[in-house]
Amino acid sequence: METASDGDPTSLRPFFRCKVLKPPRELVAPNERVVTHPPIDVVAGVIRREELLLITQRMADDTLGGYWEFPGGKVDPGEELKAALHRELLEEIGVETEIGEEIHRIVHAYPDRDVRLYFFDVRIVSGEPRMIEVADLRWVNTEQLMDYQFPEADRPLLDQLRGT
Repeated sequence: METASDGDPTSLRPFFRCKVLKPPRELVAPNERVVTHPPIDVVAGVIRREELLLITQRMADDTLGGYWEFPGGKVDPGEELKAALHRELLEEIGVETEIGEEIHRIVHAYPDRDVRLYFFDVRIVSGEPRMIEVADLRWVNTEQLMDYQFPEADRPLLDQLRGT
């Protein structure tokens, strides 16, 4: 062992001091997740045409790219839910709408964030849905919904619409 110039190994002690850290008071279990951001508010419209529902496909480079969903999007800070949905439907599929009643609400925990989803009945007042900020769109009946890959958060609404 190397020693200080005076030959005393105890003179090295100041170089090896360290503080023992105590574990935090509350430890997170390995199977639990920690979310450090507030939930993201998202609105979506259930648009009906007779017995059919409008669904849209997310762009490939979006989160959950390629999945199908009811059209809508994120609520901007300070924005009212219905105003956000009206804006999103105009931006995404180019239609003017009348936003009806809320028909479903859910909070869903993804691995990296929590999402609060608000679903509203929506009626198109002008325009024909087109692909502006969506990869694809389809009119489907309630039984066909299960043929498409939806985000896990949409499952309760899909079951509600299918009457299951």
